[in-house]
Amino acid sequence: MKRTLAFVTLYAGLLLQIASTHGVASGDPVVQTPLGAVRGTTMTSRSGRTIYAFRGMRYSKPPVGEFRFKPPVPVTDPWGGILNATEDAASCPQASDFLSGPKSEDCLFLNVYSPKLPDTENNHLYPVIFFIHHGGWFDLSGQSSLLGPRYLLDEDIVLVTINYRLGVLGFLSTGDSEVPGNNGLKDQLLALKWVRDNIASFGGNPDLVTLYGYSAGAVSVQYHMASPRSAGLFHRAISSSGSILSRWSITRNPMNQVRRQAKFLNCPHDEKATPKEVVDCLRGKDAEEVAKSYFNLAEWQMDPGIFFAPVIEAEGSSAQPFLTDDPESIFRSGKFAQVPWITGTTDNESMERALAIINNETALEDFSKNFERIAPIPFYYERGTPSSMEKSRKLKDFYFPGGITNESLQAITDIYTDSAFLYGADRAVKLISEMSRSPVYYYQYIYRGRFAHMPSEPGMDKPRGAVHHDDLIYLFSSTIFPFIEDDFPEALVSKRHIRMWANFARTGNPTPDASGQEDHLITTSWLPHTPDELSYMEIGEELIMKRSLRQERLAVWTDVCST
Repeated sequence: MKRTLAFVTLYAGLLLQIASTHGVASGDPVVQTPLGAVRGTTMTSRSGRTIYAFRGMRYSKPPVGEFRFKPPVPVTDPWGGILNATEDAASCPQASDFLSGPKSEDCLFLNVYSPKLPDTENNHLYPVIFFIHHGGWFDLSGQSSLLGPRYLLDEDIVLVTINYRLGVLGFLSTGDSEVPGNNGLKDQLLALKWVRDNIASFGGNPDLVTLYGYSAGAVSVQYHMASPRSAGLFHRAISSSGSILSRWSITRNPMNQVRRQAKFLNCPHDEKATPKEVVDCLRGKDAEEVAKSYFNLAEWQMDPGIFFAPVIEAEGSSAQPFLTDDPESIFRSGKFAQVPWITGTTDNESMERALAIINNETALEDFSKNFERIAPIPFYYERGTPSSMEKSRKLKDFYFPGGITNESLQAITDIYTDSAFLYGADRAVKLISEMSRSPVYYYQYIYRGRFAHMPSEPGMDKPRGAVHHDDLIYLFSSTIFPFIEDDFPEALVSKRHIRMWANFARTGNPTPDASGQEDHLITTSWLPHTPDELSYMEIGEELIMKRSLRQERLAVWTDVCST
């Protein structure tokens, strides 16, 4: 650490001379990293604070050509002059067209946002929040139009957002040494190492890193907690709306998925084709074509949704495996990163999915008449067996005692929410709070603002509840939703949530000053979750501590998943 600070200080006095020599405008921020100088831009936070932004910085060599389906390779060669980091780089190829902007297989870049850069007079280093984006491991990116810093950087933190390889390109595995798998997670790992080696140059503290992820990013965080490869690279963790113990969070038979995907790309795919033959063909396909073929694997509507997820790497398949044991076994053994951890869900995670079924008359009728056949697809249990039929009947009787009709929006929301998010979160928070030496904080997010991913229903000025991704609206500025100004009614909730996350990044406690009411934004102490107390924070217009989140609904999943 002292060497890093000395390095930053040594070069700080030279930066103005470097900037003028290379034609950089005097207002552009320039920092010196271990491999060379970097030029960024400035932004303005919600409260009018200057943000120093460095976007599109490469942390890996391009994973293209022969390097497709292989672990990332770090950038080690110094560059001459000043690297331009004033704009977002390309996002990774992805399954949908939701995200605007250029896409490229050469996409392993990251963005850094800082409230203050170190200089000869100020070497204070700020806590770092390292965000792993959502998108089911097949969509989205770390670009500033989606994950902007203008709300979060009112707090004294440094924010890092990253791209990592997605879908087939990031998570293909043959289950052997041909492609051991988890390359998307290995991208994230390399970006974490980049932070360790470089973040002090931007005013961030490499010894105070909070790993924060949403949805698939939340599950990624827990994979890093489980992997010995990530040990020591982060010191706190936040997993929002995603659990490593949900059934969609791991691929158990990866080669089966590879052969199915290969068929849609006109590659060898039957049992006679060796893994090498299949992979060689996939390596020669256009990256965009590969990414866009993702949803061909859907079996009912868009379900099961996640087709390529992390895997348990076969013993001996890789010199540096990311994961070689079952995640639940790792957490039960206690051999995981026992850092302070926040996790939780929104109250209506899957209402958008439910609305899509309700609004599709054919799908709704099929879901109603053929529930026993369809249910194993989105809810990830075995199919076509007497046990499977019994599980489906139990679920239907519990969630739809009066049948499935166009009035079943909430019930369909609940069954999808509980299966995909709540059951896994409940299992993980109970297990990890039992085994960890550090505190575990649990929450349910219920805030309904004017902005949401799901439109309000007729006659309602706000959505029925918080759906998947809704909390991100109030944490990250984006071009998708209106900017939440200080005088907006949503601003208080936004600032309070951000303050808790910043407190956690600083201290490992989201509400360290609540008991003394020193913080006007937060006057409720967030009590840690324990297996006996089952405490959780309800995050809405107010903060309210509660106990035993939806245990009656989760009991049916315990029954279904244990048989």
